[in-house]
Amino acid sequence: MSAPISLTAKLRIQPDIDLPQAIEALAAFCADMRSEPGCGFAHAMQVSDDPRSFILWEQYRDQEAQEAHFQAPHTQAFIASGIAELVSVSEGVLISTDYLGTQE
Repeated sequence: MSAPISLTAKLRIQPDIDLPQAIEALAAFCADMRSEPGCGFAHAMQVSDDPRSFILWEQYRDQEAQEAHFQAPHTQAFIASGIAELVSVSEGVLISTDYLGTQE
């Protein structure tokens, strides 16, 4: 069995978007991701010294779950909303998950 896929995405809220509304939309987007079959976690962090920048941490059971995430209606709707620009995305494998209460 392969290791789950972990993603770190950096987003920047567009300058013309109301920040509190964007935060609400990001929170809802993360909640939608967590409801996806195969999603282990999805969390957003606002960058302290750049409040319009956010880091999303996501984990998917496998490549199929990750691909399904990008095709999910809520993902497509979030992208189409234009709320945020995707600055970068990194894919990796967690070296330890014991702090998450899961098995490695």
